Amino acid sequence: MASPPAVQPETTLTMRKPASHARMYGLMLLATLTWGANPVAGKEALTGFGPVALTQLRLLGAGLVYLAIFFAWPKRPRLPIRVREWLFLAVAATAGITFNQLFFAMGLSRSSVVHTGLIFSTGPVIVLLISCLLGLESLTISKLFGMLISFGGVALLTVGIARHSNGSHWLGDILLLIGTTAFSVYTILIKENATRFDALTLNTLTFLLGALIMLPFGLPAIWGVRWTAVNSPAWLGLAFMIVLGSIVPYLIFAFALTELTASRVSAFSYIQPLITAAFGAWWLAEKLTLQVGFCGGMILLGVYLTERAREDVQPNGEAGRTTPP
Repeated sequence: MASPPAVQPETTLTMRKPASHARMYGLMLLATLTWGANPVAGKEALTGFGPVALTQLRLLGAGLVYLAIFFAWPKRPRLPIRVREWLFLAVAATAGITFNQLFFAMGLSRSSVVHTGLIFSTGPVIVLLISCLLGLESLTISKLFGMLISFGGVALLTVGIARHSNGSHWLGDILLLIGTTAFSVYTILIKENATRFDALTLNTLTFLLGALIMLPFGLPAIWGVRWTAVNSPAWLGLAFMIVLGSIVPYLIFAFALTELTASRVSAFSYIQPLITAAFGAWWLAEKLTLQVGFCGGMILLGVYLTERAREDVQPNGEAGRTTPP
């Protein structure tokens, strides 16, 4: 999945003439489609690479592409020079990039595409839960009700009625939930420090730092790859994850936030699990059962109720959201 940064108040990726809302909606639909297809690409990539090696290659590839874009950007900002800023970026990269992507790959290798899309859609609920535990937001009855419905759907999806019919394994679902939690921590960190970095600088540095942090585990895994046995679908899956899973939608997301409200941009995340499920059924022949639909409906209903409760507190509709990796 794709893991774009949390909502930023400003970004260097702006244009002199604002684009129409119709164009922005089209771009966000494209970003949602690529994020929705990313787990399918990951499944293909995992046929040639192990989860750890795949994570290392994805982070390094995306980091280098971002670095090239950063130095090609004529109005690029200065790199951070304070030790505190680099420490913050290292912590954010560890949670939101290294751990998030590693647990995503490990979970995906043990679960289904449908489960992956639904579990990562709980990101906003986990953000709210952590924020309430840290005292950053108040816990209301409406928020608690939404969280219970969403987590109830995850529980049923993981250990109950849906698991035996589509090849998913409970361990994979738990790993995916850990990855979602890691990105939720990243989201809170970025929201609390949103004015420090623009979107391009943030993505460039966190992906590069995430790749460096991953090296002690990733290099041995890459060394063990049987390169002659890696097939074309695996290479294409890796390329998709780098370009269309980590670069293009991230930049679209950042650009769209300069033209649309955060609530309108984040609304696209509600259809992302549906797109993922459709791609999984079409490309990988995963079965879509009534049980999976029921659990998915609970999860998305809980997310909607939770976000609606947060928007009641923040009337401008700028309640924080996350999107899957």
